[in-house]
Amino acid sequence: MLPRLTLISCLGENTYPICSELANYLTTTTGLQVSFDQTTPWLEASEKLANGQIQMGWICGLLYTLQQDRQARYQVLAKPIFTGHSQSLYFSYLIVKRSSGIQSLDDLTAKRLVINDPESYSGNHALWAHWAKLANPPQFASVIESGSHSNSLRMVASGEADVAAIDCTVFDYWLTAGKPEMQTVLSQLVSIAEINPAPTPPLVMHDSVDAEITQTIRQALLKLTSTHIPAQLKAAGLNGLAPATDQDYDFMRQSYQLSTAFTKDALHPL
Repeated sequence: MLPRLTLISCLGENTYPICSELANYLTTTTGLQVSFDQTTPWLEASEKLANGQIQMGWICGLLYTLQQDRQARYQVLAKPIFTGHSQSLYFSYLIVKRSSGIQSLDDLTAKRLVINDPESYSGNHALWAHWAKLANPPQFASVIESGSHSNSLRMVASGEADVAAIDCTVFDYWLTAGKPEMQTVLSQLVSIAEINPAPTPPLVMHDSVDAEITQTIRQALLKLTSTHIPAQLKAAGLNGLAPATDQDYDFMRQSYQLSTAFTKDALHPL
């Protein structure tokens, strides 16, 4: 009897339709039973993936490096190319309220920053890594935590915060998701910069899965190039998958070092 594989996402809501379609695609093309678990909270799902209770996951590149460097446990399968993109890269938008008068990085001093989560790359560490490279980085009045990219967007729109770093794929998803509440929020916001392009979050398999099965899954995923992508996956937000290795995520490791050094030595809200 072939093993059953569970796929989880530790990323934003925009990845759920893609994961659902990927599970269907892999089941059909490989003969393996692959199911997408959307009900387990992401923190619990992340822990289960790390210890092998869940076999396959789509996780933040930073989370991947932090877990992998503590204990090698994953095989990298592929990295996505999102709809609207031609490469397996993503970045963060610096989002402000349209009516705020903020037009550039120079206008951010003494403003209120909101981050989604301290462990997030796109919503937190990407920003500080970018700041660390600047000769005169802005100094914020406060730094608060929202819990999610969507909450950060709501807080900037409502005036509870002045600026947020938002994963471009999440922002683009909300632009087209057809949810009136988020459409209203986004209509009040604008991006003033795109920062720290990085490899897109990897799809990974836990090392406890048989190597032959892992290779079967990898080969099936890598057939999904930008010119050979089923309509269902393209409609879900995927433009293709690209080969990926652990070394691709050295950029995340370097950005994390920049970010943590900067926030330790230079982050002093006004």
